[in-house]
Amino acid sequence: MTRMPKAWPILSAALLALALLAAPAPAAEQLTGTSVPDATYGEGGTKQTFVNPTNQLRGEVWRDATGMIREQHELDGSGEQFWGFFIGEGTAAYNWGGAIAIKPISGPSGAWTMTVYGTGTVTIREYGFLTKAELDTEFAHWHDQMRGWVNGFIRAQQGNG
Repeated sequence: MTRMPKAWPILSAALLALALLAAPAPAAEQLTGTSVPDATYGEGGTKQTFVNPTNQLRGEVWRDATGMIREQHELDGSGEQFWGFFIGEGTAAYNWGGAIAIKPISGPSGAWTMTVYGTGTVTIREYGFLTKAELDTEFAHWHDQMRGWVNGFIRAQQGNG
């Protein structure tokens, strides 16, 4: 005699799946932005800062004098950060000058991972289990390196490089 599966567990799982699908998506966080002059990527540039309603930093954007985005920083409440650096208009992988991704390691470790990407998202360096001090040191080095690459590209385009 073959045994038939009980219908109640299957029906319960199906109803739960339907309820989850019908649940509304969480609302997008409302951000407030400010803009100030900034010469990081040449005179006439700007820096925009975006914060949430509790005044927590959620993003920063640096633009050159033409208004082109040269650097973008995004972060969320979990501690993940993404830094993008642009040598072109940024819509194609070859326009990326590089990127830095930082993620906290879950649990009580108090450590982070950091991955540094070059043009076209080629991995340049990966770090795991960095302490806060190590993260700060390595990030400062690679952040300066990325800004130098983008500024070198801008100067070369302008005929000053």
